[in-house]
Amino acid sequence: MRHSAGARWMILAGALAVGCWAGCRNGSTPEGPLPSGASGEAQAVPGEAEGSDVDTTPAEEPPPPRTIPEVHLLDADRETCLVGVDDPMPEAELVDLDGEKQALGELRGEKLTVVLFWTSGDSEFSAMRAQALLEDLQKDVHEPYAEKGVGVVAVNEGDTAESVKKLVEEAAAAFPSLLDADGALFAKVAKEKLPRPYLLDAEGKILWFDLEYSPTTRDNLMQAIRVALGELQ
Repeated sequence: MRHSAGARWMILAGALAVGCWAGCRNGSTPEGPLPSGASGEAQAVPGEAEGSDVDTTPAEEPPPPRTIPEVHLLDADRETCLVGVDDPMPEAELVDLDGEKQALGELRGEKLTVVLFWTSGDSEFSAMRAQALLEDLQKDVHEPYAEKGVGVVAVNEGDTAESVKKLVEEAAAAFPSLLDADGALFAKVAKEKLPRPYLLDAEGKILWFDLEYSPTTRDNLMQAIRVALGELQ
């Protein structure tokens, strides 16, 4: 019977396999010299202790160091900014909730300062959001970090002293609150869009900022504070 070339290769391969299997069953080995050091016994690998397990898993690289988050803005939002990272925060004297004039620069923390420009807006929802923002800064920044040299200053733009005082009291915000009634200070910082949190260094230079206050903004602010204080490496 004639077989095709492919069939013949299959028959030869099968026969070779059977022969090898039979040789192994009889304790024999294929013809030809054994490799150097080969025998029926397992060979030790140089440098290995007998019975030791060698971990060949590649070592994981350490994560990159944490940094102050970068400020990513759309072009339209960037055009509203009059100051940015590495710029000094403009100075001003503003009235506090007791009617006393306060220099913004004199309220800075020893190491860092969070300056929040905010407004209660023109709706109940926006007022509730503003109160929640003040509460967050009180609990997240002022309470745990005031003794570590981090100050917080809230600068309200455009609201009446009575409405600001009410929101501050309801938020139990113990940090300084200033009134930028005519918007003169905010006009040196930005053209529009509130709230805006800024993180300043000890000299008043801007390290980070954002144009809103969302959960992501909060996380970025807290990371910026901890990195600047050396708590995150």
